[in-house]
Amino acid sequence: NEVWCADVTIFKTEDNIKHYIHVLMDHYSKKVIGYSVENSSSGKATRFLLQEAYNLHRPKQTLFLTDSGSENVNKKVALFSNSMIEAFNKVLKHQFLYPKNIKNRVGLEKVMTETIPIYNNERPQWQLGGNTPNETFNSVPFSFNNRTKEFKDQKALRIIKNKENSCKKC
Repeated sequence: NEVWCADVTIFKTEDNIKHYIHVLMDHYSKKVIGYSVENSSSGKATRFLLQEAYNLHRPKQTLFLTDSGSENVNKKVALFSNSMIEAFNKVLKHQFLYPKNIKNRVGLEKVMTETIPIYNNERPQWQLGGNTPNETFNSVPFSFNNRTKEFKDQKALRIIKNKENSCKKC
């Protein structure tokens, strides 16, 4: 809760509409602390996510990291590499969004509502010592030894999903 990062990723639904997914993440725990699906990339959407997260978590002092995307370029935002959240965007798209046939914005918002709790609460991460982002955010001691089976299960699930979604043209 000391460093937050934000980014926008684009996802096109089957109706050929681009949707801009704004994400706010705690940099240390990788917990998604806010997101929104918008019609365009918007600094206002990022500001809203920051205000909501601040009201919910009340950090004493937080550093805000973001890249130089057009939604972020202004005199008050410090620009840095936000590779942590870029890695999340890749996981979001490849493990949660692309495997589904998302027809429109309503479908995308439904999938996002299901995805974020899974990512935050159920998906242990190696870099977090086996904790989920939510456990790390809430200072639960690392439990790598308790998660060995879950890591194996997650790996097996990724292999199955990757085989199901392999390119049929290749």
